[in-house]
Amino acid sequence: MYTIKLMNEYLHGPIWIYDEDGYIRRKYPLIDNNEELQQLNEQARKLYDSFYSFDENDNACTFNEDGYKVAHKEMVEIIKKIIQKLEEINNNDFVIEDYITKDIVD
Repeated sequence: MYTIKLMNEYLHGPIWIYDEDGYIRRKYPLIDNNEELQQLNEQARKLYDSFYSFDENDNACTFNEDGYKVAHKEMVEIIKKIIQKLEEINNNDFVIEDYITKDIVD
């Protein structure tokens, strides 16, 4: 069974796919061929990446924590949509581990 981990990382959308052996998979047709998931993944990636800046104030790389906190609600809404779509297409092929919204209480 595959594991879909939802977590933020620079230059990579929040959808991370792991195979049965725990290795990251680059391709997984069930997700790769779903246009809505690809769009949501890209939307979340762009939002998260927007909080990084380079060569600013003599720092090689900085992350705008305050900006991310302000936009966190928007990120959570995107992740909830991703989870909903993953649940719709899942035919017991994978489990979802959400590392972005797991600590949020509605």
